[in-house]
Amino acid sequence: MTITSETLAERPQSNAPLTWERQLRPALDAVGMRTPRAALVGTAGSGKSTGLQHLHDLFLDESRDVLLVQDASDGLDEIPAAQVLLVDDLHLLSDAQLTQLGERADDPTAALIVARRPWPARPAVRAIARRLEQQVPAIVLGHVSRSDVLDHLVALEMTMSDECVEHILQATLGMSWLVAAAVQHHDARDCAHDGAHGELDRSLAELIIHRLDSSDDELRHAVEEVCVAAPAQSHAMPDSPEDDWVMQGYAQGLLLRNGDAAPLVREAVREALPTHRLIDLCARFPEALEHRDGLRPVRDVRVADALVASADRMLSAQPLRASELYEASVECGADPHPLAVRRAHAAWSAGDLDQATGFVDEVLRTASGEILSSMATVSAAMWSARAMMTQANEVFRFAPPQDITARANATVAAYGVGQIDADAVADQPAVPDAIPSAFGVAMELLRAGLHSTMTPEDGEDALPTLLRAAEMYSSSRRAGALVELPAVIAAITALNLGRLVTAQTVLDDAIARDHGGPWARTRLLLWSAWVAVQRAHPVDAKELLDRAVATSETTLPTRDALMLHAVRVAIARRYDDASGLEAAWLEARGSLLRADVDLYLLHPLAELVSAAARIGDAPRVEAQLTRALQIVEGLGSPPIWSAHVHWAGIQQGILLGRPDRLAPHAKALVAAAAHSRVAAGMAKAGRVWTDVLAGTVDPDAVVSAAEGLAGIGLMWDAARLAGHGAARTDDRKVAAQLLACARELHPNDGTRRPTPTTSDDVESTTQAPAEEVLSDREIEVARLVVQGKTYAEIGESIFISPRTAEHHIAHIRRRLGATSRSALLARLRQLLGDGGVSAGSSDQPP
Repeated sequence: MTITSETLAERPQSNAPLTWERQLRPALDAVGMRTPRAALVGTAGSGKSTGLQHLHDLFLDESRDVLLVQDASDGLDEIPAAQVLLVDDLHLLSDAQLTQLGERADDPTAALIVARRPWPARPAVRAIARRLEQQVPAIVLGHVSRSDVLDHLVALEMTMSDECVEHILQATLGMSWLVAAAVQHHDARDCAHDGAHGELDRSLAELIIHRLDSSDDELRHAVEEVCVAAPAQSHAMPDSPEDDWVMQGYAQGLLLRNGDAAPLVREAVREALPTHRLIDLCARFPEALEHRDGLRPVRDVRVADALVASADRMLSAQPLRASELYEASVECGADPHPLAVRRAHAAWSAGDLDQATGFVDEVLRTASGEILSSMATVSAAMWSARAMMTQANEVFRFAPPQDITARANATVAAYGVGQIDADAVADQPAVPDAIPSAFGVAMELLRAGLHSTMTPEDGEDALPTLLRAAEMYSSSRRAGALVELPAVIAAITALNLGRLVTAQTVLDDAIARDHGGPWARTRLLLWSAWVAVQRAHPVDAKELLDRAVATSETTLPTRDALMLHAVRVAIARRYDDASGLEAAWLEARGSLLRADVDLYLLHPLAELVSAAARIGDAPRVEAQLTRALQIVEGLGSPPIWSAHVHWAGIQQGILLGRPDRLAPHAKALVAAAAHSRVAAGMAKAGRVWTDVLAGTVDPDAVVSAAEGLAGIGLMWDAARLAGHGAARTDDRKVAAQLLACARELHPNDGTRRPTPTTSDDVESTTQAPAEEVLSDREIEVARLVVQGKTYAEIGESIFISPRTAEHHIAHIRRRLGATSRSALLARLRQLLGDGGVSAGSSDQPP
């Protein structure tokens, strides 16, 4: 008998598998064979069992001796070869049963048709399938096409619109059991008022979740991961071969053969996930929530909230990752306006100024109220990074600060442009409305410390407060937008006070503790390089510059670019020839033109003013120097900030050979000298320098003034003063003395440490190795001092004059901050260790 479509049509079709006519054709043809042999393989629900049952009925119609085994037991080897044996669920048989069937499969005269799932595929199962497939190709069930669905509808005498058929196929990707279930649950009355087929999808979701819940825990977890993440991102199940979980999920009808999930399965599993599990998976696989290869991202408020929470947690440590999570949360349906603020913070923290600017502009165009106010800090920081502090200050005029972060940044911006921050002045201690946090305390200390520098006194009291602000900000592990870093402001203040070691220490600590996060590292390295130049450590400065450039993954913002070029100019002015300085100046001019001077750029500006005067390009920086003077005058000319600006004016006049230009700056320094040690040192040096330029060289006065400059951190200027004195005297001994003084104050090898200016600096110096504090010659002299030798004895021991020995000892005393003989000996013993035995003598050099 030949099996045809007409024959099938005569049989009841209610239980027919969906893919009967097309995919089972080889099995149908086998019915008419003398020795029917075939292997069916398909996923759960693909129609294997129903297909075997139909084959069984067809064989009976043919009056064939047929046996359908659905719950196999031993004795399969006793079934005659001529009897048609149909075996369901081959993959579930025992090893003994598989051995018996294997022997039957090896007999080409034995009739055998089996059905199995693609997993588990034990060797014995695969061997039986290969034997049967040698005669009839494998009958693979599991995927159905549009024509299969239409044929099935005809067989069931059902009708369905093209839109409904298309939705079913797209949602299920042709998974046969899901398509069959969709046809069964479809009701045209629902579709008439539900064009999105929501009711149908919800009905099928229940079936999907039931099947998932029936699976073991490892497979269920793997399917959940796939439905939230991409297949390549999800993890294989423990103790399983790399792709074993994929085949298991495919065999269960939950996954596609490639390990992905059909859209309907994906949405059903996502919707059914407990919130805590969904949050965990979203944090692990955020990329999969974006649009990719035509797949829809998760549209779930729980997922969006989970992504935002995860991004908030990693904003400081992993800003790039946080930015990706914020973007994915928008894809998941989160409100983009509040997230634009977070995304701007993330972009800023990652050092991507342009992207942060884009988010800021987006908010400014579309948002208002609280959201606009929350963007103020990022906006102000953005303008500051571009060296446009006036615009940063304007931000807080239009969006008054509402929290401690904004208030601290508003204070920094206001002082930066020379405006007294009335709020900072008026603020009185109040009962906190929350438990103090490291970040909140850092911001309060920053405001208080910065305000303390604006007094007419020397501002020494402000430095400890700013140092604590920097330390607490490092402890907070924050990486958000700031107009300027607490560590940078603390370091600048230390520089203003002539405390170079303190400035270096605060910057080193900030770098080591990742102060401010990734975006801040470049700026910290640049300022550290600046301090290294001031301390006569050019090698260190160049290494720090290299690190700064390597750290930045984007073009440096204007503020950092100006700092970079200022350091290069400073190195060239001190250690390079005229052509090298000119080249460095030409590179720096562009950054200077793009930058507006503010309070926190006075140090690099002073360097560029001197370089321009030396090159003969002084007019190019006149506007910037004038603006710097306006800023400090607007603040009431606090000595801690104004002294270095006036010193820059004095240096410009000296380099231009214009003593007349020194007068206003010298007058300002003299006026501040009574309140500022730094201003006093500068005023004294200015008077001596004026005398030198006029041809009067008093060696003692020059040495004293130069040492005073070195004591306030101006080592290079100190050496230049001594050098100028040597060049303008006719006395060869005086010239030699002053040249030696210049070499001592600013060694060209960059190996010596600067003169300490405070007790903190002295402690840092005496705790360092002797080789970092003193030159080799000074170490020799120091050991002889500890042994109690006189000037003459020291000279005889190392072949120098007593006068030179005296100069060495005086320089050692300045470096160690020793003000008495006993203090010098104590610090030398601490520095040198067992450097010799002290022997008292009435004419010891100290």
